[in-house]
Amino acid sequence: MFTISQFTINNMTISLVLPEIRHAEALYENIAHDRKELAHFLPWADNMTSVNDEVDFIKAMRVDTARYEKLALVVLVDGEPAGMVDLHNIKLKNESGEIGYWLGQKYQGQGIMTQAVKKLVEVSFNQLGFHSIKLLADTNNQPSRAIAERLHFAHVATLKDEVKYHGQFCDMELYITFNPQN
Repeated sequence: MFTISQFTINNMTISLVLPEIRHAEALYENIAHDRKELAHFLPWADNMTSVNDEVDFIKAMRVDTARYEKLALVVLVDGEPAGMVDLHNIKLKNESGEIGYWLGQKYQGQGIMTQAVKKLVEVSFNQLGFHSIKLLADTNNQPSRAIAERLHFAHVATLKDEVKYHGQFCDMELYITFNPQN
């Protein structure tokens, strides 16, 4: 297992690791258990209907990572897959990317994802040499917006009708943070 970062919160060991096929079943179980809540803001959750769908997703993420298009990481809580955090929309020429994430409900509200995003930002700046990281959150997704705000991402704009899911257009909040070393 290749660990990108590891930290402790409330006596829990949190690891950010490259996804492996062996994570698929537990990730799928989290998605299936929290499907309604996840799908509200992440419509892809409705399309994850089997462990094989998660296996296919992990394989695709590993290929995208090898191509420097994404960096998808599994969030392990005491060794158990709890969710994912990723860097996508990577623009190497512009030294930038965008962060996305999801976490199983039973792990929420403990600061796990805030710290996972913080660690991925640190990796993006310190190891990948990025200049900026964006974070988009649905205007109505207060927990996701709170992560950006706790980590002092600057709120740049409200993007009207930026995404369409569940048959309607939704506004997104655009946040950005810059590498303090640049």
